[in-house]
Amino acid sequence: MSTAASITIPETLRLLDGRFAAFAQGVTEDRYALWLGSAISFDRLPGLKQIIEKVLEHLRSHINPLDADCKYKSALENALTVASITAVERTRCDFGASFSTWPDADALLSRLVNQYSRLLQIEVAGEEDDYLLWEAVNVVAVFADPTKQPDAEHLCVALLVLEGVFSEIASANWDGLIEKAVQDVADNHTTLAVFVRPQDFQQLHGKANLYKFHGCAVKAKSNEALYRPYFTASQTQINGWAQKNAAMADRLQQMIVSRPTLMIGLSAQDPNIQNIFSKAEASVHWPWPGDRPSYVFSTSDLGVDQKSLLQIVYRESMTALNRPDIAGSAAFPAYAKPLLLGLTLYVLAAKLKMLIELAHLPPTFSAADKILLWEGINTCRDQIAEGIGADKFSFLKSFITLSGKAISMFHSGQVPGLPSLYLPLTSSAPQHFQGDATLLSSGLTEAAIAVGVIGLLVQDGKLEIQKSDPGTFGSGAVCFKSTVGSAKVFFAANSNVALRLEANGLVTSSSDTIVIHSFEIVSPSPRSPKAGFGRTGYGARREASISTLISQSKSVSELVQLFRMEVGI
Repeated sequence: MSTAASITIPETLRLLDGRFAAFAQGVTEDRYALWLGSAISFDRLPGLKQIIEKVLEHLRSHINPLDADCKYKSALENALTVASITAVERTRCDFGASFSTWPDADALLSRLVNQYSRLLQIEVAGEEDDYLLWEAVNVVAVFADPTKQPDAEHLCVALLVLEGVFSEIASANWDGLIEKAVQDVADNHTTLAVFVRPQDFQQLHGKANLYKFHGCAVKAKSNEALYRPYFTASQTQINGWAQKNAAMADRLQQMIVSRPTLMIGLSAQDPNIQNIFSKAEASVHWPWPGDRPSYVFSTSDLGVDQKSLLQIVYRESMTALNRPDIAGSAAFPAYAKPLLLGLTLYVLAAKLKMLIELAHLPPTFSAADKILLWEGINTCRDQIAEGIGADKFSFLKSFITLSGKAISMFHSGQVPGLPSLYLPLTSSAPQHFQGDATLLSSGLTEAAIAVGVIGLLVQDGKLEIQKSDPGTFGSGAVCFKSTVGSAKVFFAANSNVALRLEANGLVTSSSDTIVIHSFEIVSPSPRSPKAGFGRTGYGARREASISTLISQSKSVSELVQLFRMEVGI
């Protein structure tokens, strides 16, 4: 079986469709608060072991061998004591050699991972209390480094925020990669509001709110005096966190009692995290079992601190009999990249399904017909998932460009001015679709049905969908390939958009072009619906109106056949 590290995106989607379906639906409806830890940035920034090694090497390298009372040597000796160094290991310590060369370096680092707050508590005589974090770790230079770019995890969070999911995010991370990811893909600086100090809560809230409860290196870089005091790392800082950060503690407790929790890359080992969950659950209790898992961790196996957190929050509801079931519902066996990528694809497909649910279909269409269209949506979703390789960051960059191009052409008949920006399918979660007159008249419901029909043709082996070339002007939203040839495909919300596609030079009269209209084709144009791919002698593109085809169909099977005839596949 796949591990949390090796699980594929298709495998992740199968879990979201199956055992974790209630959780996935809850995420889609923006019910879950997202809690993030350092593990989501492992491929971009130093992890805890690397931070600890920086501290030990900093102390070692500053030792003055001629000073019997050297403050750095004293601090390093204290650090080794925290690491529970044995007498034999101590004889192998060479203060004159780089710590990384010590024979017991790995063992010492492993022990210090769960003692990091005690390590950073160590005083260096004559220096500030936070000297080890501020100088040895060099927290601002490392975690506010402007050359560091967001990874796939950060981009997925940004995309889900723009889709109206994860509007409440708590982060123990000092870096600014989530903020940078949102800034990179969103053309709106009010999308994400960041809170660190109590005074920050007086600012305008954003589409999503990010609570950096252990401090922020980016803000400290811009204003050290205001933000340096809010770094939390040492034992004293963690133990005194609630008193110093009462406003933040209140806000996080409100999140805990009002939303289920999803933790990614966060071990929950710090006492302040355990305490705020305990206080929150003392006021409002999440029951077991509930409509969905109240706590989900991105991990293969729950760690000691995560199990402890479950015991804290479920209290007497957790018994010896149901403990395995609770653990099974809480441990999603995928790390950040596959889980967040899987959720991104799941949410987009769920939105398309909801749009189909709201579509005005003829009374002859049954509930089973809608389910068939949903299966077609899943087929398209799963084909995208199958194409995701090891380089998930590159996939996401390409996905952002291609989806943005398709959506921009659909709504406006032109390619986006900034291909790096992400254009959401909708800006709200699907439970808000009902009654949104603008959305329901946008052509998206018909486009969703078209995607379902295309998926059914793919499922039956009648059609293959290929990615369009983002660097080629007029390459279309996607490409169709069948036994009779290939064609570039455009989607148009209405005939005015279709005319703009033509006026902007994106759509030509070539027969290898297909335009799929959501509504009736108002403006007449030369058409050869039955022309085969690649045939000469026909100069007309093929166009199909989904709303017209629906009105002519009595079932989804008829709709699929009419669509095939209309676009000539």
